[in-house]
Amino acid sequence: MPRTVPEIAALVRAGMSALDTAPFAGLFAADAVYELPFLGHRTEGREAILATLTAGGARARALGVTEAQVGVQLTESGFVLELTVAGRPSSVGVVTVAGGEITAYRDYPNLSVASLRTRAVFDRFLAASVENRWDDLADLYAEDVTIEMPFTLPGVPRLSHGREELRRRFRSAGAVRRVVRAENVVVHETTEPDVLIAEFDLHQEVRGEAFVATYVMVMTIKDGLITYSRDYTDTAAAAARLKAWSPADSPAG
Repeated sequence: MPRTVPEIAALVRAGMSALDTAPFAGLFAADAVYELPFLGHRTEGREAILATLTAGGARARALGVTEAQVGVQLTESGFVLELTVAGRPSSVGVVTVAGGEITAYRDYPNLSVASLRTRAVFDRFLAASVENRWDDLADLYAEDVTIEMPFTLPGVPRLSHGREELRRRFRSAGAVRRVVRAENVVVHETTEPDVLIAEFDLHQEVRGEAFVATYVMVMTIKDGLITYSRDYTDTAAAAARLKAWSPADSPAG
């Protein structure tokens, strides 16, 4: 016998509250549709929808969120979910039920909360930089991340790819350079919740001598990871400093 709408609503509420799709994984129709109208996103099919929702729960847990408060209102064609996370309205979902299955889920997220999650990744990025935790810093980037450095020197690649290449570079720089503190940090939200622009100064030391480097970064952050970043800084001056501080018989780091 097909489940009733109240039974389906209760199972979805239980799963959403725990950020876990397991309680309602079997409730989607094979050809169900999941939409994010604010973002122009559409997913079709049970397995694809479950993968999308599971990834959303994983992103939330990566940001330290372990539960949500979920309100349910029954409608003539299904029910409406209202989610609140950490005291802030997170999303409202309009769910359509037919024949004991979920056939459609229209999800309207609070994009200002999405921006806060993006900011949380940047805050972790800055903390790892200031504390010289280079592996933790590398782990904030997606495996296939692309870094663009428009101000790089002639002959030096403008683009670099991959988390492990960044990890190697961070470790190499960390062997001779120490970050002391960050100042003048300004973060700009954009109309795209996944994109953040940050300005900051990093006070650093190389062999006991201090200098300050100013950065502007345009970061794209998805699924809790930095997927693309355009990094602007005075690379010519930085290279000159490192060359001056390097032993005469060694290449600049």
